[in-house]
Amino acid sequence: MQLNKILKNINYEIKAGNIKKEISEIKYDSRAIKTGNLFIAISGFKIDGHQYISQAIENGATAIIIEKELEVYEKDITYLKVENSRQVMSILAKNFFDNPLKEIKLIGITGTNGKTTTAYLLYKILQKYAGQAALFGTISNIIGSETLSSNRTTPESLDLYRYFAQMKKKGIKYGVMEVSSHALDLYRVESIDFEAAIFTNLSPEHLDYHQSLDNYREVKSRLFSQLKPNKYAIINADDPNSEYIKKKSEAQNLSYSLDTKSADLYTTEFKLKQTGLEYKTGGKLVANFKLNLGGLFNIYNSLAVVLTALVLGIEKNIIKKALADFDSVPGRFEIIDQGQKFQLIVDYAHTPDAMENILKAALNIKKNKLIILFGCGGDRDRSKRPLMAALAEKYADSIIISNDNPRSESPTKIFKEIEKGFSSNFTNYSIIPDRKKGIKAAIELAKKDDLVLLLGRGHEKYQVIKERKIELDDRQVAIQALKDRE
Repeated sequence: MQLNKILKNINYEIKAGNIKKEISEIKYDSRAIKTGNLFIAISGFKIDGHQYISQAIENGATAIIIEKELEVYEKDITYLKVENSRQVMSILAKNFFDNPLKEIKLIGITGTNGKTTTAYLLYKILQKYAGQAALFGTISNIIGSETLSSNRTTPESLDLYRYFAQMKKKGIKYGVMEVSSHALDLYRVESIDFEAAIFTNLSPEHLDYHQSLDNYREVKSRLFSQLKPNKYAIINADDPNSEYIKKKSEAQNLSYSLDTKSADLYTTEFKLKQTGLEYKTGGKLVANFKLNLGGLFNIYNSLAVVLTALVLGIEKNIIKKALADFDSVPGRFEIIDQGQKFQLIVDYAHTPDAMENILKAALNIKKNKLIILFGCGGDRDRSKRPLMAALAEKYADSIIISNDNPRSESPTKIFKEIEKGFSSNFTNYSIIPDRKKGIKAAIELAKKDDLVLLLGRGHEKYQVIKERKIELDDRQVAIQALKDRE
């Protein structure tokens, strides 16, 4: 595609060269550049892409997007200066791939907790309805029958549009995307026209990045600000931030609730069982639903999905069948059953709000004692550490504190900050830094009818300690520990 066409709707200054040249691909990684490519130099938090312009040119780049003035402009290379490379990248990608979303209905999901489960539930409904669908999120990216690895909750805009182009080529008409606050703040979804956006809930998270809850909320609300008037905002009416989100949205606002009769979809009754949950709805749809998922929070997740499916025109029976057939999401309240005489569940809960939801759900299914293992990630919001300790003390009979992903922080320092949340006379906990040993100890503690919860890492397969990335999957470690115990 000619460069001048790729630059449509972008404000830029030509520093050197011309814009009437053919561009074969767009890349933001200089190592991936090939002949005839456009390289986007991004001023990142740790790495400045401008330092790699020479490498990009050496590899064949013929045009460069920059944010900064350069000392030297190479001959025969086109340099285009923009105000924000990240923001521009989304529009460049949209133009280069000829906006494949014109033929796709994409639903974005944002909130502190519940994004992944909500995305998987909706994906399964869309899959059953349309035959094939796509999902982009924390655990993996799925395009029809192809599953790709996921390095972050929401991919970079350029990668997203490349995925959308694959969807278009395969004839996939529906997609679901988890939208993180980082993605919103870093313009990864800037130019995307969403058919609908779901708001799950909001509680303190990523405050190391956003600095305050108000900032975090404002960033989350941007997903709804970019919705067009003929699109849909699906909002949790029971969350105290729902009115704020509604005011930011110019779309058709629809709400769901556990018991607010003024909501567009609500439950008239529900039952939480050891093997799942059941509920009846009122409002836009009167129906009975059964799920194999536990916890009150999963009623909220599924209500959001049901309401979204309705506005997409999906029939009630398809929605009910898809939800009833749904088994689980990897690492989300995932039951590990090796025939042991106690319950063992792995969950990703790594915020106070998510942790409390899981612990409340545990109270509904545990028959005897509750044993939990948890930790807190390093280089992340430190304020939640004592809060999670207080919750553990409130709900659990036995507690093991262990490493999550300490990253560059000292595990000992993290443990001390967690301990500040315990009551002064509380001693019913132990610290076992080695996660594998901690999981084994938790399983060794369990007796008949106890419930063991391994919290914080869920589906993750690697643990980050300093600069090292170590293979560690809580689920596999737990299965091995159960075998060793036998």
